[in-house]
Amino acid sequence: MKYLLNKKKVGFTLIEMVTSIFIIAIIASLFIANYNTANKRTDLIMSAQKLVADIHYAQNNTLGLVKYNDLVPAGGWGLHFDVDNDSYLMFADLNAPGETGYMSYDEGEGEINYGARLTSLSSNIEISSLEIGGAEKTSVNVTFLPPNPQTNIYDGANTSTSLIIGLHDKRSDTTKTVHVNFLGLAEVLD
Repeated sequence: MKYLLNKKKVGFTLIEMVTSIFIIAIIASLFIANYNTANKRTDLIMSAQKLVADIHYAQNNTLGLVKYNDLVPAGGWGLHFDVDNDSYLMFADLNAPGETGYMSYDEGEGEINYGARLTSLSSNIEISSLEIGGAEKTSVNVTFLPPNPQTNIYDGANTSTSLIIGLHDKRSDTTKTVHVNFLGLAEVLD
């Protein structure tokens, strides 16, 4: 009997248990908040990098003389951008230099079944700005003329040597900038 009375009870008190659970809950909430923020940044970064890759893809289609509906596009391949849009279109410029519609996206040049491609940006990400020659534009085409490929940045009226594309994440209100120059070099600036 004396043996049972001297035995100490080992365990946590209720206050210790509540404190431990509270600390674990705080750490978990900080982790989840940080994870969501990192996820938003990653979506924007990945969208900008994919845009650069698609610009290079259009260049490669031009260099490789990739056919569109069994024809090599006379004006090469290009990308069509519109402001406040969550997608952009890779198209085949069927018009040769000097023809009406050259360097522009026209009906019939963006058929997915023939090789064009519509790329949707990640959810909540949009093209927020297009700037050529220091002026804001609502629509811009970047085309690559074979065989060099010569880079054409065209807003429907004028050509330029540089294009700045702003991508905007509506959730976090952050932006990334993609720059394309007259040599066709594309890069994410920030």
